[in-house]
Amino acid sequence: MALSHSPLIVTDGLVFMYDTGNRKSYVGEPTVNLTTDSPSQGGWNGSLNVLDSSTKKFRFNVSNFSGSPGQGWRSFTWDLNSYSGQSVTISATVEVPSASPGTFAWIMMGQGNTHTNTSGAGGYMGYSAASERIQKTTTTTEHITWSGTVGSTGTASQPSGHVGFTVWYNDGTPSTNSYVEVSNVQIEIKSHATQFVNGTRSATQGLLDLTNNATIDISNTSFDSDAQMTFDGTDDKVVIANFPHVWNSSLTLEAVVSWNDDSRSVILGNYNVGANDINFEKLTSRKLRFYWNRGERDVVTSSNVVTTSGDYHHVVFTRGTTFRIYVDGVLVTESSGIGTNVASTGSTFRVGGDTRNGATIHNGNIPVLKVYNQALTADEVLQNYNATKGRFS
Repeated sequence: MALSHSPLIVTDGLVFMYDTGNRKSYVGEPTVNLTTDSPSQGGWNGSLNVLDSSTKKFRFNVSNFSGSPGQGWRSFTWDLNSYSGQSVTISATVEVPSASPGTFAWIMMGQGNTHTNTSGAGGYMGYSAASERIQKTTTTTEHITWSGTVGSTGTASQPSGHVGFTVWYNDGTPSTNSYVEVSNVQIEIKSHATQFVNGTRSATQGLLDLTNNATIDISNTSFDSDAQMTFDGTDDKVVIANFPHVWNSSLTLEAVVSWNDDSRSVILGNYNVGANDINFEKLTSRKLRFYWNRGERDVVTSSNVVTTSGDYHHVVFTRGTTFRIYVDGVLVTESSGIGTNVASTGSTFRVGGDTRNGATIHNGNIPVLKVYNQALTADEVLQNYNATKGRFS
């Protein structure tokens, strides 16, 4: 099997893998892009061209300059009044083409005040409140983002919820368009921007199994201000349907993990509430353990290896004729194991969460997870560690 993620990792026997630092695996937090191809328009004369609907790329034109030299401005907005009181983020890549006549003054992105005509926003972004806008004055191509709360009053501190852009040019020629181009325009009911999507990205489209064997649901996961997946220690978990492994054969479980506290937390386990629980977890003693059958049949428990909260560790459990746990490429414990093997192929597993016991909810991050249908050797574990360690402290 060939993976684009890294030629350095072991791929033989790999049956499941996600990596939130890989664009092919982490497509992005679930979201809905509220940008349409037809924003409202207001202000002085102008127009827009849809250059590419799939990337929400527009040319915003400003025309009908007056005086000598001429000036002009126009607003292009989307009506979000129905989301009043909720967090909203607009993001876009802004380019000022050198071919545009006139002198570029600025483009504002944010929230507009009340409409002054039926055709669209008649005021600048942010009205008179700087907190309601971001202003770009350079001609360099930049990706910019503004976040705020959807307003409803039409006042300076709470505009009317029309989110978009205002473009201003100076030194123009009357009746000649000056313009900017914006792309990847995304309006989301969130307090931070996520990766661009044209339309909707569902909870099962955001994080993909790089082996294409399982479906991952991230609807019960939190996300930080960089739109990266996190576990809040309360109710977060990643759900994996039809898990592609038979647990009565050799296997390897591997993860990059950080913990924010010393509470017991699941790295990976099944979703059953009967006797056939299977878990790879950290105990309150900071020891790592793999067990099945509700802890009645411990397989192997490591020595105390997990240290400072927030630090990342590369943790691996391998199961063959001997059961081993590795931390940061080093073997820390091994055992012959006890108990009866439990077959669980096709069942639902979860990462970072336990539905039967809230005390085992993970608080921290699990950015990488791999499952193999064979026990990796010590050299292979070290190979995977070396392929990963440069990305994490």
